Amino acid sequence: MKAGLVLLGSLLVLSCSAQVPSVLSREAFIRLVLENHPMSRQAALRPEMGDATMRSARGGFDPMATAGYEEKRFDDKNYFTLLDAGLKVPTWYGVDLLAGFQDNSGDLLDPQAATPTDGLVKAGVQVPLGQGLFIDQRRATFRKAQAYQRATEAERQQMLNALLLQALNDHTDWVAAYRALEVTTTAVELANDRLDNVRGNWRGGDRPAIDTLEALLQVQDRQMRQQQAALNFRNAGLRLSNHLWDSFQRPLELQANVLPEPTDLASPAQTALSDTAIARAIDMHPLLAQASARIEQLEVDRRLRFEFLKPDLDVKYQWLGSGGALRNENGTTLLGDGHQLGVGFSMPLFLRRERGELTMAKLRTTDAELGLARDRTMIRNRINERINDIATFREQVDLGSRMVVNNERLLSGESQRFTAGESSLFLVNAREVPLIDARIRQVDLEARLRKSYFSLDHEAGTLWSAWSR
Repeated sequence: MKAGLVLLGSLLVLSCSAQVPSVLSREAFIRLVLENHPMSRQAALRPEMGDATMRSARGGFDPMATAGYEEKRFDDKNYFTLLDAGLKVPTWYGVDLLAGFQDNSGDLLDPQAATPTDGLVKAGVQVPLGQGLFIDQRRATFRKAQAYQRATEAERQQMLNALLLQALNDHTDWVAAYRALEVTTTAVELANDRLDNVRGNWRGGDRPAIDTLEALLQVQDRQMRQQQAALNFRNAGLRLSNHLWDSFQRPLELQANVLPEPTDLASPAQTALSDTAIARAIDMHPLLAQASARIEQLEVDRRLRFEFLKPDLDVKYQWLGSGGALRNENGTTLLGDGHQLGVGFSMPLFLRRERGELTMAKLRTTDAELGLARDRTMIRNRINERINDIATFREQVDLGSRMVVNNERLLSGESQRFTAGESSLFLVNAREVPLIDARIRQVDLEARLRKSYFSLDHEAGTLWSAWSR
């Protein structure tokens, strides 16, 4: 695929001197957009941001090793020598596993810090019995990171939806402008042929000179229409160039010799989505997925704020043993010689800050839930709007096609009367102008119908998946 994209990029920057115009189909154009457009690359960064956030949140459960050494000697005295090393292993359930080794000595050592000659081995647990028993900051951070990771994937999809809708609409406008240019070019050719015929008839004495002037005015009118159509086509190509970049992030310019594939204006056969398909699209919509992830984060925050209403009650218990057991010395045991117990308690008397933060967390959650319900309804209605657009535009396309056929018949009959000398050039022109307008209007209707399908996929949140396969 990359080799094809490189070739496509080279076609876009070729000079206009090429004899055979290159054709840029919609599929090739979208591949180039998805591969190289800056917004597409930005979208690819979003899941990486989510992965980095998850990796950071998992760091809250990383084991923590600590070590400290301190000694004091003065005036030929060994005041103290302190060695304290430990390991703390957090668990998901809020319990911390503890292990450590202490070896303290010295002439002026605090008796409370005294350890056996071979050192002191410790192992135990620290358990929060009040605040932090069901959820704490590190578990809340992990849960919020999980929600954010899902939100980044939804954000990537939403960015691709917006990018593809604009790119596909601009490409459709480019194709429609080319089709309109073809219509006006054909009209100029027909007007020139008619002018030549009228001049020949005037020279032969079959037509008055005034008919040549009227035929010339028809040519000039068609040329003006052609010039406007050519201008529209060039400007549509410039808008299309906004989406074209190479693999080195250099903007590409669409050259004049690159033309669209006219069949890209055709629309698919289906006209609507079933209720089941609409419900499935809404359930998986990237915008709603982002909102749901945000609500999940707010709910985690609400649970954490509720946990802060509880007293801070921590119990720490450690089994103590002689360090000599590490060397299998006789009469020593690794654990069981003693224990160390600690209990900590604290609690604000009024809990005003905690209750205020909990209320704010509840209000934020309710506000987000109301917004989600509103967005779900709006998305459903916008999907139905696009379905209505498709149904109406399809009827208009069919009606416009019949109008083109009828105008062609009317022009053909008037041309036959003109050839037989029963009509005038003015009447022929009066029949031809509506035909040209009908053909251009038909191109515009087909473009609107094609873009309405893109809009339907965009409103359903599935445009990115339809073109990212």
